[in-house]
Amino acid sequence: MRLLCVTASLVVGFGLLHCGKDSSGSASVGPSPDGGTTSDGGTGADGGTSGDGGTPDGGTASSDCDGLAPGTPGTPAQISLPDQDLDSGECFAGETDGTGHIAVSWQNGFQPHDSRYKFIDPSNGKVVGSYLAAGMYPLIGQASGFMGGECNGSMCEEDYVVLDPAGKELYKSPFSGTGNNVNVNDPTGGMIHVRFSESSAGTTMLLDAIDAAGNIRWTRALPDVFGKGDSRAMRVGVDRQGNVLAVWSSERRYGSNAWAGQWLDPAGTPGAVFHAATGFVDKFYERVGSGLFLAGFSAPNQPSWLGQFDAQATSMSPPPDWLAARPNTGLHMVHGGNGYAVLPKPASSPACEQQIEVVSPSGKTCGSSTFSMGGGACSTSSIIVGYDGTVVQQGARERETCTAAGHQCSCTYRYWPGFFR
Repeated sequence: MRLLCVTASLVVGFGLLHCGKDSSGSASVGPSPDGGTTSDGGTGADGGTSGDGGTPDGGTASSDCDGLAPGTPGTPAQISLPDQDLDSGECFAGETDGTGHIAVSWQNGFQPHDSRYKFIDPSNGKVVGSYLAAGMYPLIGQASGFMGGECNGSMCEEDYVVLDPAGKELYKSPFSGTGNNVNVNDPTGGMIHVRFSESSAGTTMLLDAIDAAGNIRWTRALPDVFGKGDSRAMRVGVDRQGNVLAVWSSERRYGSNAWAGQWLDPAGTPGAVFHAATGFVDKFYERVGSGLFLAGFSAPNQPSWLGQFDAQATSMSPPPDWLAARPNTGLHMVHGGNGYAVLPKPASSPACEQQIEVVSPSGKTCGSSTFSMGGGACSTSSIIVGYDGTVVQQGARERETCTAAGHQCSCTYRYWPGFFR
């Protein structure tokens, strides 16, 4: 059984309400330290070259792909987690922080939704720490260490945690009400955490902007109150300048299948509510510089790129042609936020390999790198670019070593440190 996780996030409004570790004041705005958002909601300050990895090209200053052309992957490092129960749960995609440490996890698909993380030191490939959490996925990489939110029990009581690169707990907030386990990276540092506030009038959705140390910078409420029969679907994205866009299902405002939207600036100041989209909305991805792309579905089971938003824009524009031509992919920044890695989703592969394509901000293809597991056909799993540019490829399920019972299996991850730095 697959553990169901919300992949994108949340909300907005006015009014102050704080929980946990509190720190007032506005965000510091400047160049984003990270490289963007991975296909599963993680982030990255990514990269380029390392001893085993990609080498930026030596193109001219006038070239759209200057410094973006990827190299050929060398021999990867590898870690294998033995005896993972793949009947009651499964192994999930990896994530990295700015120090290059890698976090991988087994997630329980039943109650309790326990999450078991292992942390790997890239210098020696050894597990250097572990962390047991209640329903925590994704874990979000930061410049040093990780952040995430727990979802405890069937009612999803929420808190959030800050971990060092080896998984040592640096801060854990009190449990504060229920929610939907939505936590989203802020590329300027920290994350957005969603929680619910209940009253006789209904449910108010609250958004906490939390810095990398666990301090709450500001809290805002979604301007709508949700009744018993209302959908609580929402998505949130944060661009590379720290602007937050929240969209939520809002039939009352705009009709069937419609989504309302609202921007918050980096200090938490809300803008006007507007009709953001109609249809099947899935997830936001950062654009180079500022603004956001929106992925979703043109019809059930038909992934597509729905559009893009300039920062603070109150209407969605069509996606660029280069992105529309690549449905069913994810994005992540490369080379300090100067280009895009186009990430494949798991699929059947005749050669058991995955390609990461690099695209310039204008949409020019700058090349691709092939990460091959060899040995003939397989069904691939996750592949991500992490905060520091490390590529982490999850092994094919059918290639893992299992017991005679068939469900106590290894989970293998191959990685190329700093490949896209």
